[in-house]
Amino acid sequence: MSVDKNTDDYTIAVANLASALAEVWQACEARYDHERGLASAGNLPEALSYALGLAAVTLGLDRDDDGTVIEGEAAQRVAAEALVWHRPGSWEADHVRALTFPPDLIEHTELSENTERP
Repeated sequence: MSVDKNTDDYTIAVANLASALAEVWQACEARYDHERGLASAGNLPEALSYALGLAAVTLGLDRDDDGTVIEGEAAQRVAAEALVWHRPGSWEADHVRALTFPPDLIEHTELSENTERP
C-alpha cells in the first residue's frame, strides 16, 4: 500500500469521524430543552467516551494475549493504552485515556479471526 493511499484513507476517516461527531451533536441539540436545561438524548462527551470504548471492543483491544476479555478498571486502562499506542506520551493520548468508556460495560461479540491486535 502506498503512502499516498494511507494518507488518503486517514484523511477520509478523519472527515467521516468529524461528520459523525457533528451528527451526534445535532441529535443531542435537537433533544435539549434550553428552557429547563435538560437533555433527553445524551451529550457529545458521553457519546465520544462510549464510542472510544466501543472502538476498543470492536478492535479487541480490551483482551489479553490469549483473547480473554479483561474486566474492571484494567480493561479501560488496557484498551485506552492500545488506542493511543501510536503516540503514548502525547497530550492527545492523555485525553483519550481519560475519555475511554470502560469496555467491560459494553456488550461483546466474538472477534473476527482477521482482527489484528497492535
